[in-house]
Amino acid sequence: MKFRLKTIIFLAAFSLTASGAFANISVICSMYPVYDFARSITGNLADVKLLIRPGVEPHDYEPSPMEIKALNDSDVFIFTGKYMEQWAEKISSSLSETLIIDASENIALTDNDPHIWLDLSLAQKMVMNILTGLCSADSGNAEIYRENAEIYCSELQKIDDDFMNMKKNNIALVFAGEFSGGYFMRRYGFEYVSAYDGENEPSLRRMAEVMRYIREHGTRYIFADYGGVTQILRSISSETGADILTFWTGHNLPDDSVKFTDIMRENYRNIKEALHD
Repeated sequence: MKFRLKTIIFLAAFSLTASGAFANISVICSMYPVYDFARSITGNLADVKLLIRPGVEPHDYEPSPMEIKALNDSDVFIFTGKYMEQWAEKISSSLSETLIIDASENIALTDNDPHIWLDLSLAQKMVMNILTGLCSADSGNAEIYRENAEIYCSELQKIDDDFMNMKKNNIALVFAGEFSGGYFMRRYGFEYVSAYDGENEPSLRRMAEVMRYIREHGTRYIFADYGGVTQILRSISSETGADILTFWTGHNLPDDSVKFTDIMRENYRNIKEALHD
């Protein structure tokens, strides 16, 4: 495998965030969760860049010709999985000199739901999949990568334990924004009510049902992903008096320098507040 430090000049439309000033390999990651996993593993030993910029919807994303060229020039390309980034699987065959890492390898999906990182036991499997590929691409630093991955997985495990042990108090979490937390709810045993069926906007009847639930159960807080405060969400909040809390999914972040473990800890604090614990 070739080792090189690349200096790639990107146009403003391809604004990548890099970690690693003195890198052995260049790594491009499709979206935020795998980007944070990769940079946590490599530290400053790889030039790790984020492809899909904060605020861009990954489901609708299509890489530009310049971005495809950058991918082809990189040593490693990491993506979440074919159900999350359908474009990534399509272009992978054209990246002849690039090692491709599918972070969802050997992880069985439920209902083809790609948001696997919200189950922190699966997030650890993603980290290990990424670790395997990075060790193959840069065997000289494999031991350091393994140590970093072990530390990172231990942090994920602590948060996983906290969610598992959280008192649920027989209270359902209410999601009034788009809902993609199925893996999270199944893993940690939370009851929940969602206005949305996946990404489909709720009907007036469904909105009325959710508002009735909020009033009958005295729900004080409703959840939405960052950037997902829609008119529907505002209406439900206004009509019921329920305040809005953020449930970070990792799709869109205002600042990609934040750590994935930090946003999951904030999810913990917000859910704990909603459960009156």
